[in-house]
Parts: sequence; structure tokens; C-alpha cells
Amino acid sequence: MTPNTMIPVLSAVTSWLLAIFLVVQLLSGTFDERSCQTTCVNTVFWISFAVAALGMIFSASILFSRKSGWINNLCLLALLGLCGIYVATILIGTFGI
Repeated sequence: MTPNTMIPVLSAVTSWLLAIFLVVQLLSGTFDERSCQTTCVNTVFWISFAVAALGMIFSASILFSRKSGWINNLCLLALLGLCGIYVATILIGTFGI
């Protein structure tokens, strides 16, 4: 694997792990019992979204340079799905849909 391929793979794994951490924190009980409060959840959400977006940009740049393999395509699909979840969460939170 080249370093250009490693960036999307690492960002996909990292952002999905952070997303799973967020779900566990949000579903772990009442607000007072959680180990990660509002500021922590907010910070982890935006960091995970930024890592996913950067990985998606790198993955798309590899795809458009015609040097992509199946690992890069899987990373792009995983990152597109996660970014879609995050954008939907932002829209639901902003507009109260």
C-alpha cells in the first residue's frame, strides 16, 4: 500500500471508530451517568466528521487519478456513508425535521 492509499483507509477506520464511540456514549444511560458530556460529544462529532471528509477528499482524488484499487473504492463508499449520516444529523438538528 502506498501512503496515498493509507490516508483514506486510516481515516475511514478512525472516523467509523469515533462514530461508534459517539453512539455508545449517547446510548449509555442518562446524561449524568455518561462519561462523555455535551462538550465531549460535540468535539468528537466534529473531529470524526472532519476526518471522514478529509479521507473522502483523498479517496476521491485517488479515484480521479485513475490509480484506484478496490480498497480505495471500499474506503470511499464507507466514508460517503458516514458523511451522509453526519450531514443528515446536522440537517435534522438544525431544522428540527
